[in-house]
Amino acid sequence: MSVTIKQIAALANVSRGTVDRVLNNRSGVNPDTREKVLKIANELHYQPNFLAKALVNSKENIKLGVILTPDYNPFIHQILKGIEDAQKEFHAFGLEVIIKMMTTLEAAEELKIIRELQEENVNGMAVFPLDHPQIVTVLNDLIEIGTAVLTFNSKADAVHDLCFIGQNHYKGGRTAAGLMGKILPSDSNIGVIISTPNLSCHQERLKGFQEKLEESYPNIHILEVQSNQDRKDDAFKITLEYCNKYPELAGIYITGGGVAGVGSALEIAEKTTSIRVICHDLIPDSISLLKSGVVDFVLGQEPTLQGYQIVKTLFEYLVKDIKPQKLIDIPVTISINESL
Repeated sequence: MSVTIKQIAALANVSRGTVDRVLNNRSGVNPDTREKVLKIANELHYQPNFLAKALVNSKENIKLGVILTPDYNPFIHQILKGIEDAQKEFHAFGLEVIIKMMTTLEAAEELKIIRELQEENVNGMAVFPLDHPQIVTVLNDLIEIGTAVLTFNSKADAVHDLCFIGQNHYKGGRTAAGLMGKILPSDSNIGVIISTPNLSCHQERLKGFQEKLEESYPNIHILEVQSNQDRKDDAFKITLEYCNKYPELAGIYITGGGVAGVGSALEIAEKTTSIRVICHDLIPDSISLLKSGVVDFVLGQEPTLQGYQIVKTLFEYLVKDIKPQKLIDIPVTISINESL
């Protein structure tokens, strides 16, 4: 059971007003009394009643804005599930979450959405940032005027954000290369499908993948890298093109969404057993392909947890004054058919 100010006052033999002044770091308290109250509060693991504060604040809703990449990527649906779970949990305390979904992966659209949220007077903003200097500038301007901004999934080092919630994508790329090197013959050719160069997470995955191959498997060659913008249809076309252009193709690494298109293309090309596939995100499409043996490994990053953590972190910062760690790291998980 949590301790109250009244209980601390009784144990310290002072008034509740005195305890309140000490805990809120206000003046007018004898130094010895202050030290005594703080020691008692510390021993009893006192936590401020943030719920009462939130209920008071609910007269003026706390507004959070969340910017997501297009929802044709099933990964985004799972992030949405986590956001919605947190929204339901904190709704009673006056929390309003405004979700804005991009339709492209272009900087101009994200800039427009950021300005729309600014006009909504949001208290905090969670952004899946595209790698563009104008976006960095606009976000830093918002932070300068007091908006709580966190970034998630794709890191933007130049943004002075409250924190970053996401994975070490460079490590994810290296992990994919390590797995590919273990399942392919030493002298193999592979194709890569990257979501977009406009997101640092995919740049980092590609960089980690390339560098690990160069270090540990120098005879495995990347024949080509193409972008599919997370689209299933584009991944389908690229995979068929790779199969037609490179008969010796032994593996495909896809850094983002659209793996269902890869599976369909390999089935048409009759290469579901001869070409090894590694992808990211444990979603219905990748799970199905993992079970059927078309995909060999899926690297996960717990998107529902990420979505929940986005809202929870901003809520706790704005209501409880809890400043988060600069990095909330989501571990890299590895799934194979048997582990499902």
